[in-house]
Amino acid sequence: MDPTDEGDLDQPEVYTPRHTVAVYLSLGLAVLMAMGLIAATGIRWLTQRTPSSIVVFHADASMADGVITLRGPESGDRTATIAGEPEFTTPVFLEPGSYTITVKAGGRVMYHDTMYVAEGNRYDIDITAKPATQP
Repeated sequence: MDPTDEGDLDQPEVYTPRHTVAVYLSLGLAVLMAMGLIAATGIRWLTQRTPSSIVVFHADASMADGVITLRGPESGDRTATIAGEPEFTTPVFLEPGSYTITVKAGGRVMYHDTMYVAEGNRYDIDITAKPATQP
């Protein structure tokens, strides 16, 4: 057989049944993996509870580096540090429920109150406007 014979180049490659089975197995495995990832993502989405409300604390320079403690229904205690210059605002994301809020700065309680947080709302709290009552 002459290697310069162009008749051999025009012949399509013949696939055996073994090649066909390998292709189908690869496609089937890819589909199963995609279905598994979609199912895992869906299950996580259905079972994961995420904070849906935000509480923004507004302070002043006298409360810089103070600690905000939020005692909630299920999540236990959450703490946040009052942000400094220039605005002294501190956002905290929370799940719905009733919370007891305590702000301590300079070794004293500067603010203490209880509030209910509803789902999907924003609350702005000026912690300088209401003097603290002892818990």
